[in-house]
Amino acid sequence: MDQVTMARVAMLRHPEGTIAGTTAALFHGAIDAVVDVGRGSASTEVLVPASGARSLAGLRVRCADLPADEVVEWPDGPEGAVLRLTSPARTMVEVARALPTVEAVVVGDALARRWGVTAADVVALADRHTGERGMARVRAAAALLHRGSDTPRRTRVRLGVLRARLPPPLVDVVVTRAEGGAAVGSLDLSWPERSCGVLVDRHPDVAWACAEELLAHGWEVASIGWRGEQAVDEVVEDVATFLARVDRLRWRDLPDMRGRFPRRPSAPRVFD
Repeated sequence: MDQVTMARVAMLRHPEGTIAGTTAALFHGAIDAVVDVGRGSASTEVLVPASGARSLAGLRVRCADLPADEVVEWPDGPEGAVLRLTSPARTMVEVARALPTVEAVVVGDALARRWGVTAADVVALADRHTGERGMARVRAAAALLHRGSDTPRRTRVRLGVLRARLPPPLVDVVVTRAEGGAAVGSLDLSWPERSCGVLVDRHPDVAWACAEELLAHGWEVASIGWRGEQAVDEVVEDVATFLARVDRLRWRDLPDMRGRFPRRPSAPRVFD
């Protein structure tokens, strides 16, 4: 039985309950992110105001008395039925309490992009519920939210860049001309102070459309991992190599978008 069906079952068994966690995230549109973190077939979680409710196979029941502004009603079918879901911000709180930080941010970025959830929204709920289990984890995940990451893999690459202690990038940036504001190109991760950026998992034709004019204006741009087959850690290492080449700190056989292969030293620098 899938999570949507289990959510309906949960509402029949617990009319005052609220669907939460990754099941609520599915309803809020974060389907790809939920599947990416391996929760596509997880148990449905429901929060009920009264204690003593029992969990079932595929249905996890917890006691929580939610304020009205942390609950939304979701239309379910043409007959006027509704499902009670945690709000997008509260959904992020529940996800961050249950999942490792990286996985929580993958789901959180999807909620942020679709519903405009901000770190401030999530931290405000964490402050409201100070003392409850997992609020430190919630704050840690909230600090890493960014609505600019439009796929789970780009979120993972962005987090990998931060965890590797590389310079923090700007995310999902449209570069414009100083005069007139006309768009010159777009980049998934960019470092304007270095006049460089990276495109992640973009088809070569799309990558050229995004970066061709930037290259003509002297920017350094690399397109990495467009087939989605490269492991995230390898993509992050390629980003590190690219930044080091731009900074003239080390060279490896990573070509730029013109196909140039810079020379390699005998002892390349390695990031832990």
